[in-house]
Amino acid sequence: MADSAIVIDRRYRGFERVAQGGYTSGLLAGFLGGSARVSLRAPVPMGEPLRVRESPTAVALCGETDVLAEATGTELELDLPLRPSIAEVRAASRAYPGRERHPFPECFCCGPEREVGDGLRIFPGRIPGHDAVAAPWRPTADLADGRGFVRPEIVWASLDCPQLWALMHSAPADSKDRVVTAAMETELRAPVNAEESHTIIAWPSGGQGRRLLADAALVSENGEPLAISRQTAVITEVGVPLGLARMAAELS
Repeated sequence: MADSAIVIDRRYRGFERVAQGGYTSGLLAGFLGGSARVSLRAPVPMGEPLRVRESPTAVALCGETDVLAEATGTELELDLPLRPSIAEVRAASRAYPGRERHPFPECFCCGPEREVGDGLRIFPGRIPGHDAVAAPWRPTADLADGRGFVRPEIVWASLDCPQLWALMHSAPADSKDRVVTAAMETELRAPVNAEESHTIIAWPSGGQGRRLLADAALVSENGEPLAISRQTAVITEVGVPLGLARMAAELS
């Protein structure tokens, strides 16, 4: 199969100068129909041509010399640990710690410095009595395709950061560890309508050694899971700080 070229717009940034992992994963998954497991192998740059290399069983995103990410098929099953009310979700989001201090305030998904119509402005906060975090989300019309459905790569982007915030809330507040998204496995179960109210729930789901797992679901107003996701985050020397108290101290 012939390679194709894509350029990721700077709008979709996550860390500084790097494309958001969920958005990148969703773009690549689109070549497999929208649901996939995507392994992120290196930071993905924005504003420059990247090659998409398709094979019968996988799709790879390549820079000049390296494979940056690879997508393969998946079948994912998750059980939601709770179904909070909209009042609980809104209360949790009001307590989102990233509103006051955020390591990457221009993140496409959860950055508080992004305006409505630019970033997703998904602000997940912890649900009292649970390890889970939740946030309301009403996707704007510009995020939709011609049928009014939110584009798959945007759905992927919406799930990435809440999973990381779930890991942060479950970690010791003084943890010195940092993590980056190493893989996302996402199943799109039904279309997500733009300009309708949804809830995103995320929770830690285990891990071993330097690898941590977090799950998430995008849920419709009537409680139907429209997309489910499992993220593998890896403890590294750079990335998102796990310890919330340590993060606050660093950013104060």
